[in-house]
Amino acid sequence: MALKDYWQQQRQERQQEVVQRQQSVHQTLENIRQERRIKAAQLQDDLSLFREMIDSKGRTRRINFQQFYSRLKSETEALLIAAKDRRQIQAKEVAEELAAFIQAIRQETAELLAANAADQKLMAQQVEQELAAFVEALRSDMQSYLWEMETVRKSRAEQLQRELTQSRIDREAEMKEIFQRFADFRVELNRFREELRNEVWGTDAPVAIGADSPKLPAPESSLKAAGSSIPVKAASATATASTTKQIPSNSVVPAKATKPFQKDEIAYEKDVYNYIHQSQGARLMQIEAYLGINRFQAVDALRSLIKKGLITQRDRVYIAHEDLVHA
Repeated sequence: MALKDYWQQQRQERQQEVVQRQQSVHQTLENIRQERRIKAAQLQDDLSLFREMIDSKGRTRRINFQQFYSRLKSETEALLIAAKDRRQIQAKEVAEELAAFIQAIRQETAELLAANAADQKLMAQQVEQELAAFVEALRSDMQSYLWEMETVRKSRAEQLQRELTQSRIDREAEMKEIFQRFADFRVELNRFREELRNEVWGTDAPVAIGADSPKLPAPESSLKAAGSSIPVKAASATATASTTKQIPSNSVVPAKATKPFQKDEIAYEKDVYNYIHQSQGARLMQIEAYLGINRFQAVDALRSLIKKGLITQRDRVYIAHEDLVHA
């Protein structure tokens, strides 16, 4: 057999096989379609039954829900009515209890206020009595203290007066002694001047006695003319030595004629005390300005007066003790 014939034969067989297969597939598809139609019809029947069953169950469920809702509504309304009645009853009970509690509180408060008022009145009476007793005791203490202070003041005033009197007597005696020494010194000075004049001028010179006598001329030519053997410097040294021996340390020494008179410490002390006593208290600058003395002299005089107990210092003001005693 030729190859072409074989190929055609094979081709025919393949075509027949394809046709058979197509017929088989078509038959299979037709069977499947038929089965699907049957299953679809059966499913539609089942679905219709299921729908009917669901509809019947839904109707039953709606009926049951309406019944439950109506029953629940009625029960809720009944419960609300019962709760309202119960709340009203409870509100009345609470109002009654609150009114009773308020009344009890008011009554207790009134009793407490009355008790407090009574206690306050009693305490006020006790405090008034204690205050009166304290005032009386304080008055008696103050009177006794004032009496003691008056006694002490009188004793101090008497003591100060005695001290002042004694100090005044001592100062007067001291001044008398000073004046006596000064008089003796003047007599001695006059005697020394007379002796010196006799030694220098001889016994024929006029006598000058007292403070008004003229000054002795001491030129060196006159001394030589008189034949005196005492030089001027020796005479001055002799006069100075004699004056130093005869004058005590606390006596008043007359100053030279060329210088003004200066007050000693006792005079400053006396002037300061008199000024303080007259002005009834003075400051340091006032004392310096009034007496015309410097700060050291005023401070020394004030320190001496304070040490003697004649004055005292209060707030930089110096006051005499006599003024304090009279005050």
